[in-house]
Amino acid sequence: MNKPTKNLIFTVTHGRTGTTMLTEVFKIFSDTLSVHEPEPNYASILPKVKEDPRHALVFLERKIKAINSTQPSNYVETSNVFGKGFLIPLLRSGIFPNLIFLNRDFRETAKSLYKRGSTPMRTQRGAHFSADPRAPGSLPIFSPDTLSDYQLCYWGVLDSYFRQLEAKNIYDQEGKKYCWVTADAFHDFDLTMSIGHHFGLQVKNHDSAKALHSEITSQHHNPNVNKREVDQASLTKEEIAVIDRIAFFKPLFIDEVLSSDFISNHVISEISNHNN
Repeated sequence: MNKPTKNLIFTVTHGRTGTTMLTEVFKIFSDTLSVHEPEPNYASILPKVKEDPRHALVFLERKIKAINSTQPSNYVETSNVFGKGFLIPLLRSGIFPNLIFLNRDFRETAKSLYKRGSTPMRTQRGAHFSADPRAPGSLPIFSPDTLSDYQLCYWGVLDSYFRQLEAKNIYDQEGKKYCWVTADAFHDFDLTMSIGHHFGLQVKNHDSAKALHSEITSQHHNPNVNKREVDQASLTKEEIAVIDRIAFFKPLFIDEVLSSDFISNHVISEISNHNN
């Protein structure tokens, strides 16, 4: 595979986590191309990659070639699909992009996916933008066919967290750069600058960059227009059932989930009461 000639920054996330805003925020940096889902688009090939991961290698050849043809020295791409089947093949090729592990409250993310109709296994949007519990490399869970649509969305969010932790372990061993962050962090200009500097990015004019940052973060990016309703009363029960099914295969991962900043307090309280 051709080696990249750019400073690469990619996201590992599920989506509905602020990637569209993130794309715009990174445009404040000089000599930087920041894009969301450009061609060639990971989503177009993800269904085939889930069936045969070798498709990812062919796609990544095209992707790196396209990136190398761009003018700026720094390349940021915020596609949430990248981490769901393309990161590991890229690493095996010896290419280690800088990574942003972008997170949001697990429940809020799953609700947004449910409302959008992006359900793993079951919808066209889910096929192109979500992992699949039946595909190798995904977070294991038993009897996924019996899960509700919301539970599959919740599983998808946890699957991305699983992939983030896997990538973190690899990057720690290799001494490569990454950062954990939420979209809210990018509303802070100084913190945005700090993250950019961590990845080797600079701005030519501090005041202009700050003004552009303020304009970008004052907008609501990529709002959910689908009004599909979620049964709020059942969410804690449904989420605990997903967690329980995963724990048969990945108990240490579930420990990470339950100690994270993104799990619902209702889930923690219910599990604690049950254990006591």
